[in-house]
Amino acid sequence: MASQIPRTIARSGLLALFAIGLATTANAQTDASVAELGGTEALVIDDQSGDIRPLYAADDVTRRLSLAEALALSVQNNLNVEVARYEPLIVEQDMLATWGAYDPVLSADIGRNQSESPTTFLLDPTTKSQTRATDGGISLNALLPYVGATVGIEYEASENTQNSGIQRFKRQYDSGIFLTAKVPLLRGLIWSRAWTDVKVSKLAYLSSHDGFIRAVMDITESTINAYWNLVASHEKYGVELKSLETARALLGQSQTQYEVGVVSKVEVVEAEAGVANRDFNLILARNEFENAEDALVAAVFGPELVAISTFRVRAIDDPENYEARKVDVAHSVEIALSNLPELKIADQEIDQRAVELKFAKNARLPALDFTARYGFLNNSGKRNCAGLRDDIPPTTDKADCFNGLGSGNYSDSFDNFFQDDGFENYDFRGTFSIPIPNTAARRRVTRTRLDLRRARSRKARTKLDVIVAVRSASRGIQASARGIQAAERRRLAAEEQLRAERIRLEHGESTPFEVLQRESDLVDAESQKIAALQAYRTAEARLERAQGTILDTYQIQLDDVRSPGMR
Repeated sequence: MASQIPRTIARSGLLALFAIGLATTANAQTDASVAELGGTEALVIDDQSGDIRPLYAADDVTRRLSLAEALALSVQNNLNVEVARYEPLIVEQDMLATWGAYDPVLSADIGRNQSESPTTFLLDPTTKSQTRATDGGISLNALLPYVGATVGIEYEASENTQNSGIQRFKRQYDSGIFLTAKVPLLRGLIWSRAWTDVKVSKLAYLSSHDGFIRAVMDITESTINAYWNLVASHEKYGVELKSLETARALLGQSQTQYEVGVVSKVEVVEAEAGVANRDFNLILARNEFENAEDALVAAVFGPELVAISTFRVRAIDDPENYEARKVDVAHSVEIALSNLPELKIADQEIDQRAVELKFAKNARLPALDFTARYGFLNNSGKRNCAGLRDDIPPTTDKADCFNGLGSGNYSDSFDNFFQDDGFENYDFRGTFSIPIPNTAARRRVTRTRLDLRRARSRKARTKLDVIVAVRSASRGIQASARGIQAAERRRLAAEEQLRAERIRLEHGESTPFEVLQRESDLVDAESQKIAALQAYRTAEARLERAQGTILDTYQIQLDDVRSPGMR
């Protein structure tokens, strides 16, 4: 029994000697490889060989990127911004198109017809009445904005050739010019469909601009989140890489101790399991990092991300470079209610529904329209000489008739009209109509009232959502700030526990498994702090978005975002 004690002491001393020597060698090798490749954060484990290689290869196109640069580039290159740019442009064309209802309409028609019938006039020497006519007209009509009245001017003309013996003209030319108007006195007065569309489309256009601002705010927030997600995944990768290097050094130490008979095979297997587990965690961390990098490249550079891309980005802002902020929730809510485009969109929806309600109420009224048509007619033509019989005293000598005296053409009828020789014509008329019991119009009023109430309820819900979002973001900032402090305390404690466990291992009082457990605790603590820092940064962005101040805070000018057609 006494002879075994010196042997145990000797084994413990040998174990400590190997532990100290191998730990020093492993740390020196790791530090050398890290220094050679530019720091732990720049290393990656090769998928095939398992060797360490740079995370950013020499042939990669790597862009060092601050958050401010990322946001400035995002508003220029982000494809979601590009899509959002078109919405106000499209709605603007719809708005301008509604004014087309007030475009003057120029119309014209022309036709020719022929008719024959038995003669019924006793004084007519012909037995068959035959008429050939060519007629047509041109008009210009327009709907007046606001009042809903339609006004126009019409010109009509015709040429009639006939064989009647008692008509003055064998070929007669008629022309006339008229002014027309139709004024709604009840239904359609002011709140016509055309004027309602103009008012609603203008509100929709304003809403589309606020919708564009909302989209840019959302894209800005998502870009900020993508940036800090890349920073966090990069830091997590570095933590996992250090963890793997520690496990590899511990495995080498355990294998050497096993070869000299200091430890059992079980401890070597435990160390191998620790390396395999950290290999797996590193694979996951690398995949997470590359996905985060793709997301940021897509958000900031858009088309630069292709199927086989060597374009890389490296976020350079330090997540720990922050100042914990205190949030006045009441003041933040007040700012949000005055700035958020969502509330402006809700107000514009209410205004649209109110306009539609006015139209629906107007459409419920009876139709009472006043129409007027006022103008002059005149005619001219070629004298009918065939009808001058001897037993009827002619108004003109036959000689004059056959010589063309007293005949005219189209221009004569038109000239006569402008010489005040035309014949005055006018028509004033009122028309009244109403469906009984006017079901469709009454139901549309009820439905539009419900739409208006729903729009007001949506605004109330939006205001509630704003309050909830501001409160949540405020709590997120405060909780993540405290979480950073707590995570740092845990990290320091885990670091000290790992150091103590390594000393115990050096003195033979611990095993590789226990060291790996302490090292895993340190990895969790460091990952927790990284997550807390990321949570604080994203909570900041979420609060600015909830307040509607995110564009001002991050100095994004909308003039830089809008396309030339929107300025």
